[in-house]
Amino acid sequence: AHEGEIGAFIMEPIQGEGGIIIPPQGYMAAAKALCQQHGVLFVLDEIQSGLGRSGSLFACEAEGVTPDVLIVAKALGGGLFPVGAVLYTEEAYSQEFANKHSSTFAGNTLACRVGLRSIELLTRDDQALIKQVAENGAYLKEGLEALQRQYPNVLKSVRGRGYMIGLDFGVDMDTYGWGSILGVLAEQENLTPVLSSYLLNVEGLRVAPTLNGASVIRIEPPLIATREQCRAAIEAVGRMLVHLAAGNTAELLRHLLGIESRPTSLPTPARRVQPSPSGQPEEGRFAFLIHPLTPQDYLDWDRSLAVLDGEEIQALVERFGDLVEPFVAGRTRIAAENGSTAYGEFIAVPKTADELMAMPHAEAVALVKQAVDLARERGAKLVGLGAYTSVVTRGALHLRNPGVAITTGNSYTVVAAVDSIYKAVTELGTKLNEATIAVVGATGAIGRSTAILLAEDVNRLLLIGNPARPEQSRKRLVKVAADAVRYLAQLAAEGKEFGEGTIGEAMLALGPVPSHEEELEAFLPLAAALEESGQLVITTETDAMLPLADLVVTATSSTEDLVTPHNLKYGAAVCDLSRPPNVSRAVKEARPDVLAIDGGVIAVPGLPEMNVQFGGFERGLAYACMAETMILGLDHHYEDTSIGTDLNLPMILRVRQLGAAQGFHLAQLRSFDRALSTEEWQRIMAARTRAFNIVAS
Repeated sequence: AHEGEIGAFIMEPIQGEGGIIIPPQGYMAAAKALCQQHGVLFVLDEIQSGLGRSGSLFACEAEGVTPDVLIVAKALGGGLFPVGAVLYTEEAYSQEFANKHSSTFAGNTLACRVGLRSIELLTRDDQALIKQVAENGAYLKEGLEALQRQYPNVLKSVRGRGYMIGLDFGVDMDTYGWGSILGVLAEQENLTPVLSSYLLNVEGLRVAPTLNGASVIRIEPPLIATREQCRAAIEAVGRMLVHLAAGNTAELLRHLLGIESRPTSLPTPARRVQPSPSGQPEEGRFAFLIHPLTPQDYLDWDRSLAVLDGEEIQALVERFGDLVEPFVAGRTRIAAENGSTAYGEFIAVPKTADELMAMPHAEAVALVKQAVDLARERGAKLVGLGAYTSVVTRGALHLRNPGVAITTGNSYTVVAAVDSIYKAVTELGTKLNEATIAVVGATGAIGRSTAILLAEDVNRLLLIGNPARPEQSRKRLVKVAADAVRYLAQLAAEGKEFGEGTIGEAMLALGPVPSHEEELEAFLPLAAALEESGQLVITTETDAMLPLADLVVTATSSTEDLVTPHNLKYGAAVCDLSRPPNVSRAVKEARPDVLAIDGGVIAVPGLPEMNVQFGGFERGLAYACMAETMILGLDHHYEDTSIGTDLNLPMILRVRQLGAAQGFHLAQLRSFDRALSTEEWQRIMAARTRAFNIVAS
């Protein structure tokens, strides 16, 4: 069909930059015959494989094939001088080609002398040097093949001839039985440069990745390399493979951190079998964005990092975050109790909370958008924003035209928070209609909605805003208070009977209540009256207010410890919705009388394997924001949900109803990322009793 249109067929007998690929036996001869049949020149590029590299003067000799044109360079200069040459048969020669074939550096007699001398050294003594390359190369390859049989989970194959050998690594995200930085580096084509760096800087072995074969390292020693040096290379690669097979990221990256090797014990990795999308239309499709909250979170994900101290982990995280892009960290399938199913993927953004907040805003949003794009390209129809991916995009409002439905998961986070609070106070024996509740971060989407829902049952509500912006916080908190009153008015209109001492009862006692359908401004006078009576408190004074609260709820975007052992009431309870947490870990040790619970931890129906490490959760548990993404995916609710700072109360209630029908429910109460055991609960109750007795006396 293309007769007369093709002048030449060009190939490498051994592909170099392509990953040390050798064509099947007979391929070159068949290609040469096909070219002769159609009058096409057969051209071989032996710039890398020629001049002894493959164990023969030219690699094509292995099949007894003589090309019409042969291209050589690099080694022709003996590593000392730049020179290249084009060789061709008399049949391929034409005067027209000779007239047009020119070069800027043609006629360089010094280059020609170097080239001739190189050929002389290669061919003298009946090509003794090349024969040595063939023998030592066979020994080298045999030793590397033995390593491949020993470590098949990470070394896929050994290819090549002579001193042109490629190691093809079979590492990906599923290689190890847990999360691994090495798997991410491999999938994003950065592992072979890291391994090459390790072999050079730790083992003293100079190798190099191939440009187009991203999983391949090439071993191409100088032709004068000895048998002993080949043995040393085999041993060096073997020592590296011990760490690679074990998933020992800390060891393989330690030279980048400037630290010495440290002993570590890791379980034998086993390939994870993760689900794939079924392709069935009834199956929901979602993705959820995750990221490490702090550098320490990498320890949950990559166990080998446990040997590093805090500064070393920080240095590693900074390097890793600059090396990689968002990636698929895990896959799961959810089967709900109502029969619906959904396939989901967890997309990791390789930045901590502090890093995301410190980045220029446009860069942080672009990084989140890149993760959303990856999820969409992989088939997700709904993407949930986890932790600070929601914060830096202002609840997804700054994600312009994402091309896929988005949810922050904040609606179900509110549901789970309220359920957690009610469960905790019930077990503590606290009477909400006598209790003071403080909501730190009440101007945010989650804090605002949580405060509004709690208002119907509590005696006193402290709405605490950002002290860095007191005037702005006051204005926003006044609106939150008015929203809470409007919600109470709606409940009253629906026949709700408020308990004695509650804010709702106080509101009704103030006189006529506007219809809940009226504008927010109509409820400002009632909110002001309740503030004057002290049942609604609007403030930015966190340390002054928390000692008054029986229950504290934190829902901020701050990375600081806002709740400490020194600003809590005796026997208080704390529900921390913030990630990173706002409750200092010192509370656990210094205040045994305080119950600190993690809000929003949900049991997913069927307790499926998530195949991703986050939060130190047991199997089948998830954050509420993640659970909302699953709930909406199961329901095929592919519309933007829980966007921005103002959550829709009807949607909050709808998500609660959907989750209940599908089998999602609040998990066991958790404290500082771990399930609260019976023994811990008994210790807290005993400490609370002692604290109350001290106060009473």
